[in-house]
Amino acid sequence: MSATHAHRPSSPVQRRKYKRVPVDEKTLLTATAGGKIYSCYIEDISVGGLKLRFIDDVPEGNVIALDHPVAGTLCGRCAWRDGNLVGVELQVPSSDLERVLRCICLVL
Repeated sequence: MSATHAHRPSSPVQRRKYKRVPVDEKTLLTATAGGKIYSCYIEDISVGGLKLRFIDDVPEGNVIALDHPVAGTLCGRCAWRDGNLVGVELQVPSSDLERVLRCICLVL
């Protein structure tokens, strides 16, 4: 693990809190972190987070705001980085029901 990676559990088996679902239709999205704007696609989604594939640069900060044309703005915290892939744990919305509804909007 390089210095740019966020801490991951040391267990070889990663247990996910929520099932992840791959996103087949890739929609170009805008992410904002550290005052900079980035372009990315959602690779997979769960109630608790997203796996994002960034086009050029990868955000260095831990807080990421993702703008989606249907779901609106989702805020999250970087959970891990691997090359141009970034795992984001959703912070807002805080209720599970609202997260589910927003996640459904992300794949529409």
